[in-house]
Amino acid sequence: MRLPLFCIFLAGAIGIANAQTAVRQSQQTPDPRSLVLAGDRFKPLKYDEMTPQQKTMIDHLLAGERRGANGPFNVLLRSPEVGDLAQQFGGATRFRASLPRDVSETIIIMTGRFWMAQYEWTAHKAAALQNGVNPAIVDAIATGKRPTGMSPDMEVAYNFIDELLTTHQVSDATFKAARDKYGEKGIVDMIGLSGWYTIVSMVLNVDRYPLAPGVQPELKPLENPLPLPMPGAGFATPIPGTPSPSSITTNIKGKAIALAGDRFKPLPYEQMDPAQKKMAETMAAGRGPGGSFNIIVRSPGSGSLFYDMGERIRFHMSVPDKLKELAILLTARYWTAHFEWQAHRRAAVQAGLSEEKIKAIAEGRRPAGMSADEETVYNFVTELYKTKNVSDATFGALKNLTGERGVVDIVATAGYYQVVSMGMNVDRRPLGEGQQPELKYIARPLP
Repeated sequence: MRLPLFCIFLAGAIGIANAQTAVRQSQQTPDPRSLVLAGDRFKPLKYDEMTPQQKTMIDHLLAGERRGANGPFNVLLRSPEVGDLAQQFGGATRFRASLPRDVSETIIIMTGRFWMAQYEWTAHKAAALQNGVNPAIVDAIATGKRPTGMSPDMEVAYNFIDELLTTHQVSDATFKAARDKYGEKGIVDMIGLSGWYTIVSMVLNVDRYPLAPGVQPELKPLENPLPLPMPGAGFATPIPGTPSPSSITTNIKGKAIALAGDRFKPLPYEQMDPAQKKMAETMAAGRGPGGSFNIIVRSPGSGSLFYDMGERIRFHMSVPDKLKELAILLTARYWTAHFEWQAHRRAAVQAGLSEEKIKAIAEGRRPAGMSADEETVYNFVTELYKTKNVSDATFGALKNLTGERGVVDIVATAGYYQVVSMGMNVDRRPLGEGQQPELKYIARPLP
């Protein structure tokens, strides 16, 4: 017996509705009390034991694309205000960047390989393979070799990240190839993606975050975890090409704002798209755009979140300003980031760090006569950059000084200003009028 057409239509509609209901149910926010967090030096937290700020961060994580809190978040919960802003920035770089997913995942595993972050490598190796990255490319990155058989699109991104992480610079040819392929927004998205997973790797390595049961670490220590793009390249690589800085003053809602850049030419307000204008107006209404604004405004979705994260780190951290500025100076020295160094050497003096100690850091010497708190932060940050880990003694000393929240604040500060330095160096961000570079290019910038 044939069913009437209406019955067939009704049965189909009910089937579609049931399927949509099933999808919605599968996408419901997980129960936060069912979360089982993991950690080592930072013991796993339970939702019912969390502060209101920590619960807010968890709720945002579960409602977002991740729908979970594995990886760095058990650590970042110790400083939940900056941790929540950081995870929002990370979500934008991972899930809403302008890059193809196979390219994004390749950048992530390159960053994890550089930092020998075992958990990050394991998680994103799987994601890379699921998003179509050739297993031979993944295996080559794991063993510190340059992959063969990359598509032209992937090779452009590979060259960019390889140069940036290993030399702290990007050549004119590599920058041009990246801009031609992905545009200025794509370049900023690559910097943001690698920068976020640098922060993630730092957090995971400081914690000694555990792998899943039965999973063995795949990455072996290598002198050059990413292949150097040219013989002799490294931290002593000077600014490539011939800089051509420029500056403008643009009017944003009646407020005159000075902008400067080199490879990223200053972007006048009237040439911005609506999202960029909204970001510019928000910043102009506050303390004004910082040094990296002209760069991050190229990707305003993640750029606005990065700016908010920076506001928290710059002005509302639990550690004394002197210790925070010391971490920033060490980061700028590690990256030979001239603009960042000039901006924060003044802030460090105002916060109580002596000129003699700042000069020693600039020259690549261990400062003499450090106070106990300065020495504790100096040892922690330099050990983390040099070895990609910190010893129990170094971790314990900082934890005793600042508490778990302070440890996270120091890591977040160094990580954030590392991303800033990455952008500044790619741009060749010019110094202010009359300023001269103070940092020389040395192979071992942090003794």
